[in-house]
Amino acid sequence: MRRLAAGVVAAAAIALSACGAHSSPAGPTHASASASLTGPASTSTVTSLPAASTTPATASTTNCPTAYAAPDPNRPQVSLRFVLSPDLTTVTGTEHVVFTPDLPIDRLVFRLTANTPGTVAQNNRIVVTSARASGGGTPRYVRAGAAASTQGGLLVIPLASRVPAGQTITADLSFRLTLGAGSFDRFGRSDTSAGRFAWFGSAQPLLAWQRGVGWHSEKLIGFTAESATSEAADTDLTVVAPAGNTVIASGNPTAPTHSGSDLLWRSHLDAARDVSVAVGPFALRDIAVDGVALRVGAYDAATRDDLVPEFRRAIRRLVSLYGPFPFPSLAVARVPSGGGGIEYPGSILMLDSGRMVAVHETAHQYFYAMVGDSQALHPWLDEAFAQNAEELIDGTPEARSNLKARGAVDRSTESYGTDAGSYYFVTYHKGAAALQAARSAVGPKAWDAAMRCYVAANAWRIATPSDLEAALATLPAAVAVLRRAGALP
Repeated sequence: MRRLAAGVVAAAAIALSACGAHSSPAGPTHASASASLTGPASTSTVTSLPAASTTPATASTTNCPTAYAAPDPNRPQVSLRFVLSPDLTTVTGTEHVVFTPDLPIDRLVFRLTANTPGTVAQNNRIVVTSARASGGGTPRYVRAGAAASTQGGLLVIPLASRVPAGQTITADLSFRLTLGAGSFDRFGRSDTSAGRFAWFGSAQPLLAWQRGVGWHSEKLIGFTAESATSEAADTDLTVVAPAGNTVIASGNPTAPTHSGSDLLWRSHLDAARDVSVAVGPFALRDIAVDGVALRVGAYDAATRDDLVPEFRRAIRRLVSLYGPFPFPSLAVARVPSGGGGIEYPGSILMLDSGRMVAVHETAHQYFYAMVGDSQALHPWLDEAFAQNAEELIDGTPEARSNLKARGAVDRSTESYGTDAGSYYFVTYHKGAAALQAARSAVGPKAWDAAMRCYVAANAWRIATPSDLEAALATLPAAVAVLRRAGALP
Protein backbone atom coordinates (compact mmCIF):
# COMPACT_ATOMS: atom_id res chain seq x y z
CA MET A 1 0.00 0.00 0.00
CA ARG A 2 1.16 3.48 -0.75
CA ARG A 3 -0.48 6.48 0.94
CA LEU A 4 0.24 9.88 -0.57
CA ALA A 5 -2.20 11.96 1.46
CA ALA A 6 0.05 14.39 3.33
CA GLY A 7 -2.40 14.84 6.18
CA VAL A 8 -1.75 11.35 7.49
CA VAL A 9 1.83 12.15 8.37
CA ALA A 10 1.60 15.88 9.02
CA ALA A 11 0.82 15.38 12.69
CA ALA A 12 4.11 13.53 13.09
CA ALA A 13 5.97 16.18 11.06
CA ILE A 14 6.91 13.62 8.45
CA ALA A 15 7.61 14.61 4.87
CA LEU A 16 6.79 11.79 2.47
CA SER A 17 8.88 11.46 -0.65
CA ALA A 18 7.81 13.61 -3.58
CA CYS A 19 5.34 12.18 -6.06
CA GLY A 20 6.36 14.20 -9.10
CA ALA A 21 7.50 12.47 -12.27
CA HIS A 22 11.18 12.13 -13.13
CA SER A 23 12.18 12.61 -16.73
CA SER A 24 15.11 10.22 -16.61
CA PRO A 25 14.70 7.73 -13.76
CA ALA A 26 17.90 6.26 -12.47
CA GLY A 27 18.07 2.54 -11.87
CA PRO A 28 20.65 -0.13 -11.24
CA THR A 29 22.88 -1.35 -14.01
CA HIS A 30 22.96 -5.11 -14.50
CA ALA A 31 25.88 -6.89 -16.12
CA SER A 32 25.50 -9.73 -18.57
CA ALA A 33 23.73 -12.89 -17.47
CA SER A 34 25.52 -15.60 -15.58
CA ALA A 35 22.42 -17.74 -15.00
CA SER A 36 18.72 -17.79 -15.78
CA LEU A 37 15.75 -17.69 -13.47
CA THR A 38 12.44 -19.22 -14.36
CA GLY A 39 9.03 -18.91 -12.82
CA PRO A 40 6.72 -21.91 -12.40
CA ALA A 41 4.91 -22.54 -15.68
CA SER A 42 1.51 -22.60 -14.01
CA THR A 43 2.03 -19.18 -12.46
CA SER A 44 4.06 -17.05 -14.85
CA THR A 45 4.37 -16.96 -18.60
CA VAL A 46 7.81 -15.37 -18.36
CA THR A 47 10.28 -18.24 -18.45
CA SER A 48 13.85 -16.98 -18.68
CA LEU A 49 15.56 -13.70 -17.92
CA PRO A 50 19.10 -12.58 -17.15
CA ALA A 51 20.17 -12.80 -13.54
CA ALA A 52 22.18 -9.97 -12.04
CA SER A 53 25.87 -10.72 -12.01
CA THR A 54 27.75 -10.87 -8.74
CA THR A 55 31.22 -10.19 -7.46
CA PRO A 56 32.66 -13.57 -6.41
CA ALA A 57 34.71 -12.06 -3.59
CA THR A 58 31.65 -10.64 -1.80
CA ALA A 59 28.65 -12.74 -2.75
CA SER A 60 28.02 -16.18 -4.15
CA THR A 61 25.02 -17.49 -6.05
CA THR A 62 26.26 -21.10 -5.95
CA ASN A 63 23.22 -22.11 -3.89
CA CYS A 64 20.84 -19.70 -5.58
CA PRO A 65 17.72 -21.41 -7.02
CA THR A 66 17.46 -21.30 -10.80
CA ALA A 67 13.64 -21.19 -10.59
CA TYR A 68 11.09 -19.85 -8.19
CA ALA A 69 10.10 -22.22 -5.42
CA ALA A 70 6.82 -23.90 -6.37
CA PRO A 71 3.62 -23.14 -4.44
CA ASP A 72 2.95 -25.61 -1.63
CA PRO A 73 1.03 -28.59 -3.03
CA ASN A 74 -1.00 -28.67 0.22
CA ARG A 75 -1.90 -24.98 0.08
CA PRO A 76 -5.52 -24.03 0.83
CA GLN A 77 -8.11 -24.09 -1.95
CA VAL A 78 -10.53 -21.18 -1.91
CA SER A 79 -13.62 -20.61 -4.07
CA LEU A 80 -15.10 -17.10 -3.86
CA ARG A 81 -18.31 -15.74 -5.34
CA PHE A 82 -19.29 -12.07 -5.10
CA VAL A 83 -22.70 -10.84 -6.31
CA LEU A 84 -23.18 -7.07 -6.54
CA SER A 85 -26.52 -5.34 -6.11
CA PRO A 86 -27.87 -3.27 -9.03
CA ASP A 87 -26.74 -0.02 -7.35
CA LEU A 88 -23.30 -1.46 -6.44
CA THR A 89 -23.79 -0.67 -2.74
CA THR A 90 -23.99 -4.24 -1.44
CA VAL A 91 -22.03 -7.41 -2.16
CA THR A 92 -23.40 -10.82 -1.24
CA GLY A 93 -20.63 -13.37 -0.99
CA THR A 94 -19.92 -17.04 -0.46
CA GLU A 95 -16.63 -18.74 0.31
CA HIS A 96 -15.67 -22.42 0.20
CA VAL A 97 -12.35 -23.37 1.78
CA VAL A 98 -10.48 -26.68 1.60
CA PHE A 99 -7.73 -26.62 4.20
CA THR A 100 -5.07 -29.16 5.14
CA PRO A 101 -3.17 -27.88 8.18
CA ASP A 102 0.46 -28.82 8.73
CA LEU A 103 -0.02 -28.62 12.51
CA PRO A 104 -2.78 -30.05 14.75
CA ILE A 105 -5.71 -27.62 15.13
CA ASP A 106 -8.85 -27.31 17.23
CA ARG A 107 -10.42 -24.34 15.43
CA LEU A 108 -10.52 -22.27 12.25
CA VAL A 109 -9.78 -18.54 12.37
CA PHE A 110 -10.81 -16.00 9.75
CA ARG A 111 -9.97 -12.29 9.66
CA LEU A 112 -12.79 -9.78 8.99
CA THR A 113 -10.84 -6.87 7.53
CA ALA A 114 -13.89 -4.82 6.55
CA ASN A 115 -14.73 -4.30 10.23
CA THR A 116 -11.61 -2.19 10.88
CA PRO A 117 -12.75 0.98 12.74
CA GLY A 118 -11.56 3.42 10.09
CA THR A 119 -13.21 1.36 7.38
CA VAL A 120 -16.51 1.16 9.25
CA ALA A 121 -16.39 4.92 9.81
CA GLN A 122 -16.72 5.25 6.03
CA ASN A 123 -19.90 3.11 6.15
CA ASN A 124 -18.23 -0.11 5.01
CA ARG A 125 -18.60 -3.37 6.93
CA ILE A 126 -18.91 -7.14 6.65
CA VAL A 127 -21.60 -9.28 8.26
CA VAL A 128 -21.11 -13.05 8.24
CA THR A 129 -24.55 -14.59 7.75
CA SER A 130 -23.53 -18.24 8.10
CA ALA A 131 -20.36 -20.19 8.87
CA ARG A 132 -19.83 -23.90 9.21
CA ALA A 133 -16.95 -26.34 8.98
CA SER A 134 -16.69 -30.10 8.69
CA GLY A 135 -16.61 -31.30 12.28
CA GLY A 136 -17.15 -27.74 13.43
CA GLY A 137 -19.31 -26.23 16.15
CA THR A 138 -21.08 -22.92 16.64
CA PRO A 139 -19.05 -19.99 15.33
CA ARG A 140 -18.08 -17.15 17.64
CA TYR A 141 -16.71 -13.68 17.05
CA VAL A 142 -13.77 -11.97 18.74
CA ARG A 143 -13.62 -8.17 18.95
CA ALA A 144 -9.87 -8.02 18.14
CA GLY A 145 -9.82 -4.29 17.53
CA ALA A 146 -12.91 -4.17 15.29
CA ALA A 147 -15.44 -1.35 15.40
CA ALA A 148 -17.86 -1.78 18.30
CA SER A 149 -20.89 -1.79 16.00
CA THR A 150 -19.70 -4.91 14.11
CA GLN A 151 -19.64 -8.64 14.77
CA GLY A 152 -15.92 -8.41 15.45
CA GLY A 153 -12.53 -8.67 13.82
CA LEU A 154 -12.08 -12.44 13.95
CA LEU A 155 -14.45 -15.28 13.15
CA VAL A 156 -13.59 -18.47 15.06
CA ILE A 157 -15.15 -21.83 14.24
CA PRO A 158 -14.35 -24.37 16.98
CA LEU A 159 -13.86 -27.97 15.92
CA ALA A 160 -15.56 -30.84 17.74
CA SER A 161 -12.25 -32.64 18.15
CA ARG A 162 -8.60 -31.90 17.59
CA VAL A 163 -7.71 -32.37 13.91
CA PRO A 164 -4.26 -33.86 13.29
CA ALA A 165 -1.79 -32.36 10.82
CA GLY A 166 -2.43 -33.57 7.28
CA GLN A 167 -6.17 -34.11 7.69
CA THR A 168 -8.28 -32.03 5.30
CA ILE A 169 -11.26 -30.06 6.53
CA THR A 170 -13.67 -27.79 4.68
CA ALA A 171 -15.52 -24.62 5.57
CA ASP A 172 -18.42 -22.78 3.95
CA LEU A 173 -19.23 -19.16 4.72
CA SER A 174 -21.80 -16.65 3.54
CA PHE A 175 -21.50 -12.93 4.12
CA ARG A 176 -22.78 -9.51 3.15
CA LEU A 177 -20.49 -6.56 2.45
CA THR A 178 -21.73 -2.97 2.55
CA LEU A 179 -19.80 -0.36 0.53
CA GLY A 180 -19.76 3.24 1.66
CA ALA A 181 -18.73 6.43 -0.10
CA GLY A 182 -15.23 6.23 -1.54
CA SER A 183 -12.20 7.21 0.49
CA PHE A 184 -8.60 5.98 0.66
CA ASP A 185 -9.52 2.43 1.54
CA ARG A 186 -9.87 -1.00 0.00
CA PHE A 187 -13.67 -0.63 0.09
CA GLY A 188 -15.75 2.06 -1.54
CA ARG A 189 -17.98 3.34 -4.28
CA SER A 190 -18.19 6.62 -6.16
CA ASP A 191 -20.58 8.29 -8.57
CA THR A 192 -19.12 10.07 -11.59
CA SER A 193 -20.44 11.52 -14.82
CA ALA A 194 -19.53 8.20 -16.45
CA GLY A 195 -21.52 6.18 -13.91
CA ARG A 196 -21.05 4.47 -10.56
CA PHE A 197 -17.87 2.60 -9.65
CA ALA A 198 -17.33 0.22 -6.73
CA TRP A 199 -14.28 -1.58 -5.43
CA PHE A 200 -13.35 -3.97 -2.65
CA GLY A 201 -10.40 -6.09 -1.53
CA SER A 202 -9.92 -8.38 1.47
CA ALA A 203 -13.70 -8.54 1.39
CA GLN A 204 -14.07 -12.21 2.29
CA PRO A 205 -13.27 -13.74 5.68
CA LEU A 206 -9.55 -14.36 5.25
CA LEU A 207 -8.11 -17.65 6.52
CA ALA A 208 -5.47 -16.52 9.03
CA TRP A 209 -3.02 -19.44 8.89
CA GLN A 210 0.75 -19.61 8.53
CA ARG A 211 2.43 -22.93 7.87
CA GLY A 212 4.83 -23.93 10.59
CA VAL A 213 3.38 -21.25 12.91
CA GLY A 214 -0.38 -21.66 13.22
CA TRP A 215 -3.21 -19.15 13.56
CA HIS A 216 -2.72 -15.40 13.49
CA SER A 217 -5.11 -13.60 15.83
CA GLU A 218 -3.57 -10.11 15.89
CA LYS A 219 -5.97 -7.22 16.31
CA LEU A 220 -7.27 -5.14 13.44
CA ILE A 221 -5.38 -1.85 13.43
CA GLY A 222 -6.55 1.70 14.03
CA PHE A 223 -5.58 3.17 10.64
CA THR A 224 -5.57 2.21 6.98
CA ALA A 225 -2.78 -0.30 6.44
CA GLU A 226 -2.34 -4.04 6.08
CA SER A 227 -2.17 -6.30 9.12
CA ALA A 228 -3.06 -9.74 7.75
CA THR A 229 -1.11 -12.96 7.38
CA SER A 230 -2.36 -15.47 4.83
CA GLU A 231 -1.07 -18.36 2.78
CA ALA A 232 -0.96 -18.29 -1.01
CA ALA A 233 -4.07 -20.31 -1.90
CA ASP A 234 -5.29 -21.95 -5.09
CA THR A 235 -8.13 -19.51 -5.74
CA ASP A 236 -11.23 -19.50 -7.95
CA LEU A 237 -13.00 -16.14 -8.22
CA THR A 238 -16.48 -15.45 -9.58
CA VAL A 239 -18.04 -11.98 -9.74
CA VAL A 240 -21.63 -11.33 -10.80
CA ALA A 241 -22.21 -7.69 -11.72
CA PRO A 242 -24.98 -5.72 -13.41
CA ALA A 243 -24.75 -5.58 -17.20
CA GLY A 244 -23.10 -2.45 -18.54
CA ASN A 245 -20.19 -2.76 -16.13
CA THR A 246 -16.71 -4.21 -16.48
CA VAL A 247 -15.04 -6.24 -13.75
CA ILE A 248 -11.31 -5.72 -13.14
CA ALA A 249 -10.03 -8.22 -10.61
CA SER A 250 -7.28 -10.55 -9.50
CA GLY A 251 -6.65 -13.15 -12.18
CA ASN A 252 -7.76 -10.70 -14.89
CA PRO A 253 -11.19 -12.18 -15.71
CA THR A 254 -12.25 -11.80 -19.34
CA ALA A 255 -15.11 -12.80 -21.65
CA PRO A 256 -18.06 -12.67 -19.24
CA THR A 257 -21.10 -14.87 -19.65
CA HIS A 258 -24.71 -13.95 -18.99
CA SER A 259 -26.33 -14.78 -15.66
CA GLY A 260 -29.91 -13.63 -16.06
CA SER A 261 -29.76 -9.87 -16.52
CA ASP A 262 -26.26 -9.74 -15.03
CA LEU A 263 -22.83 -10.67 -16.32
CA LEU A 264 -20.67 -13.33 -14.70
CA TRP A 265 -16.89 -12.93 -14.64
CA ARG A 266 -14.50 -15.73 -13.66
CA SER A 267 -10.79 -16.04 -12.99
CA HIS A 268 -8.35 -18.43 -11.36
CA LEU A 269 -5.05 -17.89 -9.58
CA ASP A 270 -2.72 -20.75 -8.76
CA ALA A 271 -1.41 -18.95 -5.69
CA ALA A 272 -3.07 -15.86 -4.19
CA ARG A 273 -3.08 -14.56 -0.63
CA ASP A 274 -6.14 -12.39 -1.26
CA VAL A 275 -8.11 -10.82 -4.12
CA SER A 276 -9.50 -7.45 -5.18
CA VAL A 277 -12.45 -6.54 -7.38
CA ALA A 278 -13.41 -3.28 -9.10
CA VAL A 279 -16.68 -2.81 -10.99
CA GLY A 280 -17.87 0.03 -13.21
CA PRO A 281 -17.98 1.45 -16.75
CA PHE A 282 -14.19 1.42 -17.06
CA ALA A 283 -12.32 2.69 -20.09
CA LEU A 284 -10.07 -0.31 -20.78
CA ARG A 285 -6.80 -0.98 -22.50
CA ASP A 286 -5.15 -4.40 -22.81
CA ILE A 287 -1.53 -4.81 -23.86
CA ALA A 288 1.17 -7.47 -23.59
CA VAL A 289 4.34 -6.51 -21.74
CA ASP A 290 7.00 -9.10 -22.49
CA GLY A 291 4.52 -11.92 -22.04
CA VAL A 292 2.57 -10.37 -19.16
CA ALA A 293 -1.05 -9.49 -19.95
CA LEU A 294 -1.52 -5.95 -18.62
CA ARG A 295 -5.06 -4.64 -18.30
CA VAL A 296 -5.56 -1.03 -17.24
CA GLY A 297 -8.98 0.43 -16.62
CA ALA A 298 -9.87 3.94 -15.46
CA TYR A 299 -12.89 6.16 -15.08
CA ASP A 300 -11.87 8.04 -18.22
CA ALA A 301 -9.70 7.34 -21.26
CA ALA A 302 -7.16 10.10 -20.59
CA THR A 303 -6.34 8.77 -17.12
CA ARG A 304 -6.09 5.25 -18.51
CA ASP A 305 -3.67 6.35 -21.22
CA ASP A 306 -1.49 8.11 -18.66
CA LEU A 307 -1.23 4.96 -16.56
CA VAL A 308 -0.48 2.39 -19.27
CA PRO A 309 3.15 3.44 -19.96
CA GLU A 310 3.85 3.73 -16.23
CA PHE A 311 2.83 0.14 -15.57
CA ARG A 312 4.58 -1.10 -18.70
CA ARG A 313 7.76 0.54 -17.46
CA ALA A 314 7.28 -0.74 -13.91
CA ILE A 315 6.88 -4.35 -15.03
CA ARG A 316 9.95 -4.28 -17.24
CA ARG A 317 12.22 -2.62 -14.71
CA LEU A 318 11.10 -4.87 -11.86
CA VAL A 319 11.65 -7.97 -13.98
CA SER A 320 15.21 -6.81 -14.66
CA LEU A 321 15.76 -6.33 -10.93
CA TYR A 322 14.12 -9.35 -9.34
CA GLY A 323 13.29 -11.94 -12.00
CA PRO A 324 10.23 -13.17 -13.94
CA PHE A 325 6.97 -11.42 -13.18
CA PRO A 326 5.11 -13.49 -10.56
CA PHE A 327 1.78 -13.63 -12.40
CA PRO A 328 0.76 -14.14 -16.03
CA SER A 329 -1.34 -10.97 -15.84
CA LEU A 330 -1.70 -7.70 -13.95
CA ALA A 331 -5.10 -5.99 -13.70
CA VAL A 332 -5.09 -2.31 -12.70
CA ALA A 333 -8.25 -0.41 -11.77
CA ARG A 334 -7.99 3.38 -11.38
CA VAL A 335 -11.06 4.20 -9.33
CA PRO A 336 -12.45 7.71 -8.71
CA SER A 337 -11.02 8.26 -5.24
CA GLY A 338 -7.76 9.60 -3.87
CA GLY A 339 -4.86 8.78 -1.63
CA GLY A 340 -2.52 6.21 -3.17
CA GLY A 341 -2.76 2.58 -4.17
CA ILE A 342 -3.53 -0.82 -2.67
CA GLU A 343 -1.88 -4.01 -3.89
CA TYR A 344 -3.36 -7.46 -4.37
CA PRO A 345 -2.03 -10.60 -6.06
CA GLY A 346 -2.25 -9.98 -9.79
CA SER A 347 -4.25 -6.78 -9.30
CA ILE A 348 -3.97 -3.22 -8.04
CA LEU A 349 -6.57 -0.73 -6.86
CA MET A 350 -5.24 2.68 -7.89
CA LEU A 351 -6.57 5.65 -5.97
CA ASP A 352 -3.95 7.96 -7.44
CA SER A 353 -2.24 8.40 -10.80
CA GLY A 354 1.22 9.22 -9.44
CA ARG A 355 4.18 7.65 -11.17
CA MET A 356 5.80 6.23 -8.06
CA VAL A 357 2.52 4.69 -6.95
CA ALA A 358 2.61 2.54 -10.08
CA VAL A 359 6.13 1.31 -9.33
CA HIS A 360 5.44 0.81 -5.63
CA GLU A 361 2.27 -1.22 -6.12
CA THR A 362 3.74 -3.30 -8.94
CA ALA A 363 6.75 -4.09 -6.73
CA HIS A 364 4.29 -5.58 -4.26
CA GLN A 365 3.63 -8.34 -6.80
CA TYR A 366 7.06 -9.60 -5.72
CA PHE A 367 7.04 -8.49 -2.08
CA TYR A 368 3.80 -9.61 -0.46
CA ALA A 369 2.00 -11.31 -3.36
CA MET A 370 4.77 -13.81 -4.15
CA VAL A 371 7.31 -13.43 -1.33
CA GLY A 372 4.82 -13.18 1.49
CA ASP A 373 5.27 -11.86 4.99
CA SER A 374 3.23 -11.38 8.11
CA GLN A 375 1.89 -7.90 7.54
CA ALA A 376 0.85 -7.91 11.17
CA LEU A 377 4.28 -8.74 12.58
CA HIS A 378 6.86 -7.80 9.91
CA PRO A 379 5.22 -5.23 7.60
CA TRP A 380 8.56 -3.76 6.51
CA LEU A 381 9.35 -6.94 4.55
CA ASP A 382 6.95 -5.81 1.86
CA GLU A 383 6.47 -2.07 2.34
CA ALA A 384 10.14 -1.11 2.70
CA PHE A 385 11.03 -3.31 -0.29
CA ALA A 386 8.33 -1.70 -2.43
CA GLN A 387 9.43 1.74 -1.28
CA ASN A 388 13.02 0.83 -2.11
CA ALA A 389 11.97 -0.20 -5.62
CA GLU A 390 10.88 3.41 -6.18
CA GLU A 391 14.42 4.55 -5.45
CA LEU A 392 16.00 1.95 -7.70
CA ILE A 393 13.65 2.57 -10.62
CA ASP A 394 12.60 6.21 -10.26
CA GLY A 395 15.73 7.61 -8.66
CA THR A 396 14.04 8.87 -5.50
CA PRO A 397 16.50 8.02 -2.71
CA GLU A 398 15.47 8.20 0.92
CA ALA A 399 17.32 10.71 3.06
CA ARG A 400 20.11 9.01 5.01
CA SER A 401 18.88 10.95 8.04
CA ASN A 402 15.83 8.65 8.02
CA LEU A 403 18.09 5.95 9.47
CA LYS A 404 18.35 8.02 12.65
CA ALA A 405 14.60 8.03 13.20
CA ARG A 406 13.47 6.55 16.50
CA GLY A 407 12.18 2.99 16.51
CA ALA A 408 13.19 -0.34 15.07
CA VAL A 409 12.21 -1.01 11.46
CA ASP A 410 10.98 -4.52 12.27
CA ARG A 411 7.90 -3.69 14.36
CA SER A 412 4.37 -5.03 14.33
CA THR A 413 1.54 -2.88 13.02
CA GLU A 414 -0.26 -3.24 16.35
CA SER A 415 2.68 -1.69 18.20
CA TYR A 416 1.94 1.68 16.56
CA GLY A 417 -1.55 1.93 18.06
CA THR A 418 -3.27 4.76 16.18
CA ASP A 419 -0.02 6.53 15.25
CA ALA A 420 -0.26 6.19 11.47
CA GLY A 421 2.44 8.80 10.88
CA SER A 422 5.11 6.83 12.74
CA TYR A 423 4.02 3.59 11.10
CA TYR A 424 4.36 4.98 7.59
CA PHE A 425 7.62 6.75 8.28
CA VAL A 426 9.44 3.92 10.06
CA THR A 427 8.04 1.01 8.05
CA TYR A 428 8.32 2.62 4.63
CA HIS A 429 10.94 5.35 4.78
CA LYS A 430 13.35 4.24 7.45
CA GLY A 431 13.04 0.68 6.14
CA ALA A 432 13.79 1.75 2.57
CA ALA A 433 16.71 3.90 3.73
CA ALA A 434 18.13 0.87 5.54
CA LEU A 435 17.87 -1.26 2.41
CA GLN A 436 19.55 1.45 0.35
CA ALA A 437 22.36 1.79 2.88
CA ALA A 438 22.86 -1.98 2.92
CA ARG A 439 23.05 -2.03 -0.87
CA SER A 440 25.63 0.75 -0.84
CA ALA A 441 27.68 -1.06 1.79
CA VAL A 442 28.24 -4.14 -0.38
CA GLY A 443 27.77 -2.73 -3.88
CA PRO A 444 24.80 -2.97 -6.27
CA LYS A 445 25.96 -6.14 -8.06
CA ALA A 446 26.35 -8.24 -4.94
CA TRP A 447 23.17 -6.88 -3.33
CA ASP A 448 20.99 -7.31 -6.43
CA ALA A 449 22.21 -10.88 -6.88
CA ALA A 450 21.37 -11.68 -3.28
CA MET A 451 17.89 -10.16 -3.67
CA ARG A 452 17.16 -12.32 -6.70
CA CYS A 453 18.19 -15.37 -4.68
CA TYR A 454 15.98 -14.25 -1.78
CA VAL A 455 12.99 -13.82 -4.09
CA ALA A 456 13.50 -17.18 -5.80
CA ALA A 457 14.03 -19.14 -2.58
CA ASN A 458 11.04 -17.61 -0.78
CA ALA A 459 8.51 -17.53 -3.61
CA TRP A 460 4.96 -18.34 -2.44
CA ARG A 461 6.15 -18.69 1.18
CA ILE A 462 5.71 -16.39 4.17
CA ALA A 463 9.21 -15.04 4.68
CA THR A 464 10.68 -13.72 7.93
CA PRO A 465 13.58 -11.39 8.74
CA SER A 466 15.64 -14.53 9.38
CA ASP A 467 15.05 -15.64 5.78
CA LEU A 468 16.35 -12.29 4.57
CA GLU A 469 19.39 -12.58 6.82
CA ALA A 470 20.07 -16.06 5.41
CA ALA A 471 20.02 -14.64 1.88
CA LEU A 472 22.63 -12.10 2.99
CA ALA A 473 24.87 -14.64 4.72
CA THR A 474 27.86 -13.82 2.48
CA LEU A 475 27.29 -10.06 2.84
CA PRO A 476 28.00 -9.32 6.52
CA ALA A 477 28.33 -5.58 5.90
CA ALA A 478 24.73 -5.48 4.65
CA VAL A 479 23.55 -7.50 7.64
CA ALA A 480 25.28 -5.07 9.98
CA VAL A 481 23.54 -2.07 8.40
CA LEU A 482 20.10 -3.70 8.68
CA ARG A 483 20.74 -4.82 12.24
CA ARG A 484 21.68 -1.28 13.30
CA ALA A 485 18.36 -0.07 11.86
CA GLY A 486 16.46 -2.65 13.88
CA ALA A 487 15.38 -4.50 10.73
CA LEU A 488 17.06 -7.80 11.66
CA PRO A 489 17.18 -9.52 15.04
